[in-house]
Amino acid sequence: MKLTVQADAAFKICQITDIHLGTFPLKEEDKRTLAGIDQVLTANEFDLIMVTGDLIWGKINEAPKESLAELFKVLNRSGVPVALTYGNHDAEGAFSRSDLRNYENMLANPATKENPFVINDRENYTLDIYQDEGVRNRIFVWDSGDYFNSAIKEGYATLEPEQVIWFNKHAAERATTVTDLAFMHIPLAEYYLAADNIIEGTKGEKICSGWYSSGLFYAFINQQNVKALFVGHDHENNYRSQIDGIELSYGNVAGYNTYGELARGVRIIDLYSDHYDTQVINF
Repeated sequence: MKLTVQADAAFKICQITDIHLGTFPLKEEDKRTLAGIDQVLTANEFDLIMVTGDLIWGKINEAPKESLAELFKVLNRSGVPVALTYGNHDAEGAFSRSDLRNYENMLANPATKENPFVINDRENYTLDIYQDEGVRNRIFVWDSGDYFNSAIKEGYATLEPEQVIWFNKHAAERATTVTDLAFMHIPLAEYYLAADNIIEGTKGEKICSGWYSSGLFYAFINQQNVKALFVGHDHENNYRSQIDGIELSYGNVAGYNTYGELARGVRIIDLYSDHYDTQVINF
């Protein structure tokens, strides 16, 4: 589904993250999560729903298609274009990330993925937002993977070098004056540096990034088109932070079937040609 916006209008994004649906039939916590998401989508008008990972508990979910179908029913009712990326928990079980991507055919209004690229079963793509015939804003989406295991360290994944090369290629087409955004699940290592510059929101737990810098933030600095990155993963964090003019911030945990004391909700982003506004709204 092609994404379009009128001149000078806000392109309205709803970021939903860390839903953590369990097995089917769904438990009461999962039904409460879906009711909260449905409430937000019914009460607001959006141009894009951006889901940033951990849709399900993959390790325990023996029938992820059935659990995801319940989520997709809620998203489909909204009539809003939907884009997805995955987190560290989604493919912990018997189903791969490509299996989960195949289930996206249950979405009634999938946003058009442009410039797709897959490596190690992680999919990158852009969401181009058209004003007239030109691309006003470009949204970069990365699958940030799951875990990094080596003889040296074990921890959360870091982006592959090829995923950064992909960004540089498609960012080079964009002017430094545009306002592009980025989304993934696991925070970059540079979130540790940005935590000294919190703009607003709650920091309730340590930052759980990969061990090593991927080089993506340095690419942001060089390219200058991406003005903000929004992630999920850390359920007790929903703050906005900034370093060297680039925002490194969190969404808000949505799922009740997982840890965390933060009120459940979503992040909404109003994206314009030259700036954006954002806030968290709770269920």
